[in-house]
Amino acid sequence: MAPRGNPSLRAPTVTAVDVALLRSLAEARSLVAASRRLGMSRDRAVYRIARLARAFGGPVVRARRGGVGHGGTLLTPLGDRIARGGFDSIELLDARPLVAPAPPNVLRGVFHRTPAPEVRVGRALGLRVAFAAEEGESVTMLLDPEAIVVARRRFPSSARNVLPATVDAIERSPGRPGLTLVARCAGAALRVAITDEPVRQLRLRPGAPVLLYVKATALRRVGPPGTERRRGAA
Repeated sequence: MAPRGNPSLRAPTVTAVDVALLRSLAEARSLVAASRRLGMSRDRAVYRIARLARAFGGPVVRARRGGVGHGGTLLTPLGDRIARGGFDSIELLDARPLVAPAPPNVLRGVFHRTPAPEVRVGRALGLRVAFAAEEGESVTMLLDPEAIVVARRRFPSSARNVLPATVDAIERSPGRPGLTLVARCAGAALRVAITDEPVRQLRLRPGAPVLLYVKATALRRVGPPGTERRRGAA
Protein backbone atom coordinates (compact mmCIF):
# COMPACT_ATOMS: atom_id res chain seq x y z
CA MET A 1 0.00 0.00 0.00
CA ALA A 2 1.11 3.56 -0.64
CA PRO A 3 1.97 5.51 2.50
CA ARG A 4 -0.78 7.77 3.80
CA GLY A 5 -0.26 11.43 2.96
CA ASN A 6 2.63 10.83 0.56
CA PRO A 7 2.02 13.56 -2.06
CA SER A 8 4.98 12.47 -4.18
CA LEU A 9 3.06 9.38 -5.29
CA ARG A 10 -0.13 11.24 -6.02
CA ALA A 11 1.17 14.44 -7.58
CA PRO A 12 1.97 12.95 -11.02
CA THR A 13 -1.74 12.29 -11.52
CA VAL A 14 -3.86 14.47 -9.24
CA THR A 15 -3.81 18.27 -9.23
CA ALA A 16 -5.82 21.11 -7.73
CA VAL A 17 -7.67 21.34 -11.04
CA ASP A 18 -8.99 17.80 -10.48
CA VAL A 19 -10.34 18.76 -7.06
CA ALA A 20 -11.92 21.88 -8.59
CA LEU A 21 -13.56 19.68 -11.22
CA LEU A 22 -15.11 17.43 -8.57
CA ARG A 23 -16.36 20.44 -6.62
CA SER A 24 -17.87 21.90 -9.78
CA LEU A 25 -19.54 18.55 -10.48
CA ALA A 26 -20.98 18.47 -6.99
CA GLU A 27 -22.79 21.73 -7.75
CA ALA A 28 -23.66 21.33 -11.43
CA ARG A 29 -24.31 17.55 -11.50
CA SER A 30 -23.49 17.72 -15.19
CA LEU A 31 -20.10 16.90 -16.68
CA VAL A 32 -20.60 19.35 -19.53
CA ALA A 33 -21.65 22.19 -17.23
CA ALA A 34 -18.89 21.47 -14.71
CA SER A 35 -16.16 21.41 -17.36
CA ARG A 36 -17.44 24.64 -18.92
CA ARG A 37 -17.18 26.38 -15.56
CA LEU A 38 -13.48 25.54 -15.51
CA GLY A 39 -12.88 26.41 -19.16
CA MET A 40 -12.01 22.85 -20.21
CA SER A 41 -13.51 20.49 -22.76
CA ARG A 42 -15.74 17.57 -21.79
CA ASP A 43 -13.11 15.16 -23.17
CA ARG A 44 -10.46 16.66 -20.90
CA ALA A 45 -12.83 16.35 -17.92
CA VAL A 46 -13.49 12.68 -18.73
CA TYR A 47 -9.73 12.09 -18.98
CA ARG A 48 -9.09 13.72 -15.59
CA ILE A 49 -11.87 11.75 -13.89
CA ALA A 50 -10.47 8.48 -15.25
CA ARG A 51 -7.05 9.37 -13.83
CA LEU A 52 -8.60 10.14 -10.45
CA ALA A 53 -10.26 6.71 -10.40
CA ARG A 54 -6.92 5.09 -11.13
CA ALA A 55 -5.06 7.14 -8.53
CA PHE A 56 -7.50 6.41 -5.71
CA GLY A 57 -8.43 2.87 -6.74
CA GLY A 58 -12.15 3.48 -7.20
CA PRO A 59 -14.71 5.55 -9.13
CA VAL A 60 -15.18 9.17 -8.09
CA VAL A 61 -18.36 9.78 -10.13
CA ARG A 62 -21.38 7.80 -11.20
CA ALA A 63 -23.95 8.40 -13.92
CA ARG A 64 -27.61 8.69 -13.04
CA ARG A 65 -30.13 8.07 -15.80
CA GLY A 66 -33.56 9.67 -16.09
CA GLY A 67 -35.94 9.84 -13.16
CA VAL A 68 -37.04 12.93 -11.31
CA GLY A 69 -33.60 14.51 -11.56
CA HIS A 70 -33.44 13.89 -15.33
CA GLY A 71 -30.13 12.10 -15.02
CA GLY A 72 -26.70 13.57 -14.56
CA THR A 73 -23.27 12.88 -13.13
CA LEU A 74 -22.99 12.53 -9.36
CA LEU A 75 -20.04 12.12 -7.02
CA THR A 76 -19.48 8.77 -5.36
CA PRO A 77 -18.73 8.76 -1.61
CA LEU A 78 -15.02 8.72 -2.53
CA GLY A 79 -15.43 11.64 -4.92
CA ASP A 80 -17.38 13.56 -2.31
CA ARG A 81 -14.61 13.02 0.29
CA ILE A 82 -12.00 14.35 -2.15
CA ALA A 83 -14.18 17.34 -3.09
CA ARG A 84 -14.77 18.25 0.56
CA GLY A 85 -11.34 17.62 2.01
CA GLY A 86 -8.94 17.79 -0.93
CA PHE A 87 -6.90 14.88 -2.20
CA ASP A 88 -4.30 15.17 0.57
CA SER A 89 -6.93 13.98 3.05
CA ILE A 90 -7.51 10.69 1.19
CA GLU A 91 -5.21 7.69 1.19
CA LEU A 92 -4.21 6.21 -2.16
CA LEU A 93 -6.13 2.95 -2.43
CA ASP A 94 -4.21 1.64 -5.42
CA ALA A 95 -0.59 0.64 -4.83
CA ARG A 96 0.34 0.50 -8.52
CA PRO A 97 2.96 3.07 -9.49
CA LEU A 98 1.56 6.09 -11.30
CA VAL A 99 2.79 7.23 -14.68
CA ALA A 100 5.42 9.94 -14.39
CA PRO A 101 4.19 13.40 -15.41
CA ALA A 102 4.95 14.79 -18.82
CA PRO A 103 7.73 17.39 -18.69
CA PRO A 104 6.31 20.92 -18.52
CA ASN A 105 6.68 23.52 -21.23
CA VAL A 106 9.45 25.93 -20.21
CA LEU A 107 8.88 29.51 -21.36
CA ARG A 108 11.20 32.47 -20.83
CA GLY A 109 10.23 36.07 -21.40
CA VAL A 110 10.03 39.60 -20.07
CA PHE A 111 7.38 40.75 -17.60
CA HIS A 112 5.28 43.87 -18.23
CA ARG A 113 2.79 45.29 -15.75
CA THR A 114 0.49 47.25 -18.05
CA PRO A 115 -2.12 47.24 -19.42
CA ALA A 116 -2.36 43.88 -17.58
CA PRO A 117 0.30 41.52 -16.16
CA GLU A 118 1.86 39.86 -19.19
CA VAL A 119 5.04 38.06 -20.16
CA ARG A 120 6.38 38.64 -23.67
CA VAL A 121 7.98 35.49 -25.05
CA GLY A 122 10.01 36.46 -28.07
CA ARG A 123 8.65 39.22 -30.28
CA ALA A 124 5.22 37.86 -31.11
CA LEU A 125 3.86 35.90 -28.12
CA GLY A 126 2.26 37.67 -25.16
CA LEU A 127 0.93 35.59 -22.25
CA ARG A 128 -1.34 36.95 -19.53
CA VAL A 129 -0.15 35.77 -16.11
CA ALA A 130 -1.44 35.84 -12.54
CA PHE A 131 1.87 36.47 -10.74
CA ALA A 132 3.66 39.75 -10.08
CA ALA A 133 7.17 40.82 -11.04
CA GLU A 134 9.15 43.96 -11.71
CA GLU A 135 8.63 45.82 -14.97
CA GLY A 136 11.16 44.57 -17.53
CA GLU A 137 12.18 41.60 -15.39
CA SER A 138 13.18 38.38 -17.15
CA VAL A 139 11.17 35.43 -15.86
CA THR A 140 10.97 31.70 -16.45
CA MET A 141 7.60 29.95 -16.43
CA LEU A 142 6.36 26.37 -16.47
CA LEU A 143 3.17 25.37 -18.29
CA ASP A 144 1.73 21.90 -17.66
CA PRO A 145 0.80 20.20 -20.97
CA GLU A 146 -2.39 19.02 -19.27
CA ALA A 147 -3.41 22.60 -18.46
CA ILE A 148 -3.80 23.50 -22.14
CA VAL A 149 -7.14 23.00 -23.88
CA VAL A 150 -7.07 22.66 -27.66
CA ALA A 151 -10.03 23.63 -29.87
CA ARG A 152 -10.75 24.28 -33.54
CA ARG A 153 -13.02 27.26 -32.89
CA ARG A 154 -13.70 29.72 -30.10
CA PHE A 155 -15.98 28.78 -27.20
CA PRO A 156 -16.97 30.57 -23.95
CA SER A 157 -14.11 30.30 -21.48
CA SER A 158 -12.55 32.16 -18.56
CA ALA A 159 -9.06 31.50 -19.95
CA ARG A 160 -7.19 34.79 -20.39
CA ASN A 161 -5.00 33.40 -23.17
CA VAL A 162 -6.51 32.17 -26.43
CA LEU A 163 -3.57 31.47 -28.72
CA PRO A 164 -3.81 30.78 -32.47
CA ALA A 165 -1.47 27.91 -33.29
CA THR A 166 -0.72 25.25 -35.90
CA VAL A 167 -0.33 21.54 -35.20
CA ASP A 168 3.27 20.47 -35.78
CA ALA A 169 2.99 16.82 -34.77
CA ILE A 170 0.97 14.30 -32.76
CA GLU A 171 3.17 11.90 -30.83
CA ARG A 172 2.60 8.79 -28.75
CA SER A 173 5.19 8.13 -26.06
CA PRO A 174 5.89 4.48 -25.14
CA GLY A 175 4.64 3.66 -21.66
CA ARG A 176 2.57 6.83 -21.33
CA PRO A 177 -1.21 7.03 -21.75
CA GLY A 178 -2.67 9.43 -24.27
CA LEU A 179 -0.91 11.52 -26.87
CA THR A 180 1.20 14.66 -27.03
CA LEU A 181 0.21 17.31 -29.53
CA VAL A 182 3.01 19.68 -30.50
CA ALA A 183 1.65 23.06 -31.61
CA ARG A 184 3.57 25.99 -33.06
CA CYS A 185 2.42 29.29 -31.58
CA ALA A 186 4.12 32.58 -32.58
CA GLY A 187 7.43 30.78 -32.95
CA ALA A 188 7.14 28.78 -29.71
CA ALA A 189 6.53 25.02 -29.69
CA LEU A 190 4.04 23.99 -26.99
CA ARG A 191 3.29 20.42 -25.93
CA VAL A 192 -0.35 19.62 -25.18
CA ALA A 193 -1.55 16.44 -23.44
CA ILE A 194 -4.49 15.01 -25.36
CA THR A 195 -6.36 11.74 -25.90
CA ASP A 196 -7.26 9.83 -29.05
CA GLU A 197 -10.93 10.83 -29.01
CA PRO A 198 -10.51 14.61 -29.46
CA VAL A 199 -7.84 13.96 -32.09
CA ARG A 200 -10.47 12.09 -34.10
CA GLN A 201 -13.35 14.44 -33.30
CA LEU A 202 -11.41 17.61 -34.06
CA ARG A 203 -9.63 16.03 -37.04
CA LEU A 204 -6.28 17.12 -35.72
CA ARG A 205 -3.31 16.53 -37.99
CA PRO A 206 -0.04 18.31 -38.82
CA GLY A 207 -0.77 21.66 -40.39
CA ALA A 208 -4.25 22.02 -38.85
CA PRO A 209 -5.01 25.45 -37.32
CA VAL A 210 -6.06 25.29 -33.68
CA LEU A 211 -6.71 27.54 -30.69
CA LEU A 212 -4.91 26.89 -27.39
CA TYR A 213 -6.75 27.97 -24.23
CA VAL A 214 -4.43 28.69 -21.30
CA LYS A 215 -5.51 30.14 -17.96
CA ALA A 216 -3.29 32.85 -16.50
CA THR A 217 -2.99 30.80 -13.30
CA ALA A 218 -1.61 27.83 -15.27
CA LEU A 219 1.59 29.77 -16.03
CA ARG A 220 3.74 29.23 -12.94
CA ARG A 221 6.84 31.26 -12.34
CA VAL A 222 9.95 29.35 -11.24
CA GLY A 223 13.10 30.65 -9.62
CA PRO A 224 13.41 33.31 -6.93
CA PRO A 225 12.13 36.78 -7.88
CA GLY A 226 14.85 39.18 -8.91
CA THR A 227 17.47 36.60 -9.87
CA GLU A 228 16.92 37.13 -13.59
CA ARG A 229 16.12 40.83 -13.64
CA ARG A 230 16.70 42.71 -16.84
CA ARG A 231 15.77 46.34 -16.62
CA GLY A 232 14.62 48.31 -19.63
CA ALA A 233 13.94 45.27 -21.81
CA ALA A 234 11.68 45.91 -24.77
